[in-house]
Amino acid sequence: MPGENWKILKSELVIEHPHVEVAMEKVSLPDGRVISDWPIVNVHDYVNAVVFDDMGRALILEGYKHGARRSTWQVVGGYLQPGQDPLAAAQRELLKGAGYESDEWRYLGSFITEAHRHVGVGHFFLCMNVRRVAVPHPDDLEPYSLRWVSLQELRYALMDGRINIINYAMAISLGIMALHKLSQNRALAYIAAHRNNQTR
Repeated sequence: MPGENWKILKSELVIEHPHVEVAMEKVSLPDGRVISDWPIVNVHDYVNAVVFDDMGRALILEGYKHGARRSTWQVVGGYLQPGQDPLAAAQRELLKGAGYESDEWRYLGSFITEAHRHVGVGHFFLCMNVRRVAVPHPDDLEPYSLRWVSLQELRYALMDGRINIINYAMAISLGIMALHKLSQNRALAYIAAHRNNQTR
């Protein structure tokens, strides 16, 4: 692909913190230009899961997020532990943060958070037909409340500012698209089965 032959000439760690590292890179571009101060930011990779119950309602966590400087609608999520499988992390966060489990999980994709600076990788999941199995034990610095909302209200919240953090909006959008695809496939399977019954 064009532009993929950028060369990293030097990388120096300038900020090292338990939650974030910043490296300053010296990079050579394909046209010969050299940029001596390209920052690359690394945070822990994370998971987000958009969660639905057997009535089609979505689980929302509502509370303050300091990066947003206000309260916002959130989805289940958390950081990966070293070497942890993303699905296992999502299942852990659902149980710990909300007290629910499910046997129905769908992988929605993994994405780099920021095109120029990296800022970690998000892994996204759709979780359906959850069941309550425990009392939540969240350890977030920012407390939140749990609520169930309709799919229609969830769509509205994407547009009216109640969801103002990009990874939550991404997880919800991917989840809604996956649900739509599942509904289409089930409808097609029903039609095909009905036609087969009529021809017998």
